[in-house]
Amino acid sequence: MSLLRSYRFWIPLVILLAMIIGSYLVPILYPDFQESGPPYMTDEETGRVIAAPPYSTSEMPPLGSDKLGRNMFIILVAGAKYTLLSAIAIALLRMAGGFITGVLYAFLPRWLRAGAKGLLDTFNFIPLAIVVYILLFPLQLAFAGGSLPSFRFLIIEIIVISLIVIPSLGMYVGQGMHDFLKQDFVSASRTMGAGRIQLIRRHLWPYFSRQSIVLFSEQLAQTLFLLVQLGILHITLGGLITENFGVLEYIPQYFSVTNEWAATMSINIQQIFNKPMLLLAPLLFFAVSIYCVNQISTVLRQVLIDEQTIRGRRSKKLDQTNTVFSKQNVEDFHFVQGRNQHESI
Repeated sequence: MSLLRSYRFWIPLVILLAMIIGSYLVPILYPDFQESGPPYMTDEETGRVIAAPPYSTSEMPPLGSDKLGRNMFIILVAGAKYTLLSAIAIALLRMAGGFITGVLYAFLPRWLRAGAKGLLDTFNFIPLAIVVYILLFPLQLAFAGGSLPSFRFLIIEIIVISLIVIPSLGMYVGQGMHDFLKQDFVSASRTMGAGRIQLIRRHLWPYFSRQSIVLFSEQLAQTLFLLVQLGILHITLGGLITENFGVLEYIPQYFSVTNEWAATMSINIQQIFNKPMLLLAPLLFFAVSIYCVNQISTVLRQVLIDEQTIRGRRSKKLDQTNTVFSKQNVEDFHFVQGRNQHESI
């Protein structure tokens, strides 16, 4: 399989790039997309009010509007750059931290590696959304109180969401590196005097760079799924602005500066039973993005890992076949030679 001929790779990639590019074009094409939409809709013939925000998909296609009357499709496209680019940054930080942690794990002594594996393996059973919520909720309160800027809060969120996965990812990468170091050619390099720096540069880095492309796409999909969970818990990229609309009791209403997809979910989650499309619209964007990333990951795995394994097996089988044929030819030669000598005698 070739990437140049794989529509399963290029179509999802084009969809993701179109959403990112479109998010930068929305402010140019629709400068007032952040402003409130029409307060109501009237019948052209009778002049009667027939609808009020949030509008349905038939009243404001294709995905309806939010409670301010803004077109939901335009809002979600505008927020794509914050969601997708932040997820890409988180996946890259995870890969960098996973490689460093993996190298340290791979060169640990056997007794220390066994203890580290038991400790790091516990992170696989801890709900990441709960841990991130506990860490970021005080910062969300600080942002809502005006003591923390939105961009700084966004950077802190990216770092925290990245760091929380590095222990388990580092153990996974390190175990693969440790098994890779058992290869015969690596043992030969050690016998010839190669140190750890040479092993990392000559062997581990090429091995990890090939695996990292597939692993990056997997981490990107996991990050998007984690953002969905955090959005339900009102932890979003860039923070939520909270306003009290109650008189006798506290009735919070949420607003977002970035309009990223998880924030759109958090803002409209109270309308899930009255206007389910307000929640389904951002979920649809998340679902399409995760599906595209998974398709890209599947193709990359088939091209970079599976086909290489198949080629290696074919090459090994071909070598064995050639060896068998060569042995048969040698045996036949000796047999014919021996028979001719016997006949001559």
